[in-house]
Amino acid sequence: NLERAVQGACRRAIRHGVLKSAHDCSDGGLAATLAECCITGGGGFRGTFDTMGRWDAALFGEDQSRIVVTLSPDKQTHLEQICDEEGAPWTVLGYVAKDTLTIPGYIDASLENMGAVWRGGLERAVSGPSP
Repeated sequence: NLERAVQGACRRAIRHGVLKSAHDCSDGGLAATLAECCITGGGGFRGTFDTMGRWDAALFGEDQSRIVVTLSPDKQTHLEQICDEEGAPWTVLGYVAKDTLTIPGYIDASLENMGAVWRGGLERAVSGPSP
């Protein structure tokens, strides 16, 4: 039921032109999703949320039914209305920032460094350590 509500809200928000982007958290959890969105989207992120319970589960857990979305601040009320009507829980995680991914107390990384590691990771893993 939760998955149906979340997917319904996301699809409605897309149809209504509310969202700029949407990305699930199934591969690496919230922190990996935010990092990938920052790298591929070319913008940073500044978290304003508190982790509840275990920080590792909150940031890296691959729980179902979680989608990170971006939208203009003027569309937030419309998204909240859609989520409430669909029965989908939602929370504000933070906002788009300039050139870093920051989750206070946990992550503070430049997009430049993250991008370099992400783009060359497979090649380095396959070729092994440099002599």
